[in-house]
Amino acid sequence: MARRRASHTRILLSYAFDYVTLVTLIAIWGYMSTLPPNFSRFALTDITLQYPIANPETVSYALACILSIVVPAGIITFWSLVIDFFRYRSTLRSRLWELNCGILGLALSITMTIVITTTLKAIVGRPRPDAIDRCQPAAGSTDGYPFGLSTVDVCTQTNRSVLEEGWRSWPSGHSSTAFAGLFYLSLYWAGKLSLYDNKGEVWKTVLVMFPTLGAGAIATSRLLDHRHHGTDVLFGSLLGVGTAWMAYRLYFPSLQDTAREGRAWSIRSWGETKVSPEVSDGIDGSMSREDESRVDVEIGDFRRRPTSSQPYANRGAAGYIPEEYALDEFREQEWGANLSSSNSRVKISGSSSNGSRLLREDDDNENVVDKGLGNASENPFRSSIE
Repeated sequence: MARRRASHTRILLSYAFDYVTLVTLIAIWGYMSTLPPNFSRFALTDITLQYPIANPETVSYALACILSIVVPAGIITFWSLVIDFFRYRSTLRSRLWELNCGILGLALSITMTIVITTTLKAIVGRPRPDAIDRCQPAAGSTDGYPFGLSTVDVCTQTNRSVLEEGWRSWPSGHSSTAFAGLFYLSLYWAGKLSLYDNKGEVWKTVLVMFPTLGAGAIATSRLLDHRHHGTDVLFGSLLGVGTAWMAYRLYFPSLQDTAREGRAWSIRSWGETKVSPEVSDGIDGSMSREDESRVDVEIGDFRRRPTSSQPYANRGAAGYIPEEYALDEFREQEWGANLSSSNSRVKISGSSSNGSRLLREDDDNENVVDKGLGNASENPFRSSIE
């Protein structure tokens, strides 16, 4: 089966839809933010709505955007272009690929969150804890009869934006945006640091925790300023966590797939064209799905399974032994760099076609598969042995 290589034009076009979608979401957010909220009825005697307007806010909207969007974007950019270079000696093209996926995931998390938050604010129209102070009820106003509720008709507030903002309490926009950006950064770091690699390194946990802690502090400030009720902050935080996780998993593997060290998924298959097997694969240097399916290694005894066609056939090199260099070739194709353990070789012991063992010549009997290999569902080699 012919291998596949993605053309640069098709790759750009395939991911252009992602950016177009993001711009569309921003446009929807801009439109929804201009709509007046649904002014829910309220009770003038409700003490939960009688807090004064906090001025200034502990965390302003501008500061929340800087902490939740600009800071994560800057860290992702630095990590992709600088840290990855020293860790893998990867090419600039590979690092730009990682940057593209990292920023796309962050942008998707943020834009989905603000669109959902703004839409729900307008539909629900829940009064803020400082709603009555914003309303400025006319002197002598009382709640209606017989249900004991009032409408905004009793308000004397002349600043329409101040009044409308008083009915945009649920969910908390600061909370949802903070977790959408900073919890996404926690996921990004957890993947890059292989947090769940069974080594139990506490410093990794502490580092990964800080962005989420910052998001929690921003969300808590909304309670201290009496801008939101507790349920507003809780739902906004959960919304941000959910969108961050979904956006991260669109572009990056599971955190349990520690062998990949948080490297982004390869290019999309529908953006590829067929080329001969001798040609290298996509711009990120990863193996195509066809090549991944040719080599299947079981965890534990690493037994090769028979395939429908001869693996790595017709490579064109005299005396080429495919099984001997399969693992090293996969490393080079997957990361496009010389890893520290790339001088190891895989050889066959045994004679059975379905029972041959793949063992690595290694003096200290380290794990057969090095870092950089994914799980069997995505790559031909498992990340550990029994």
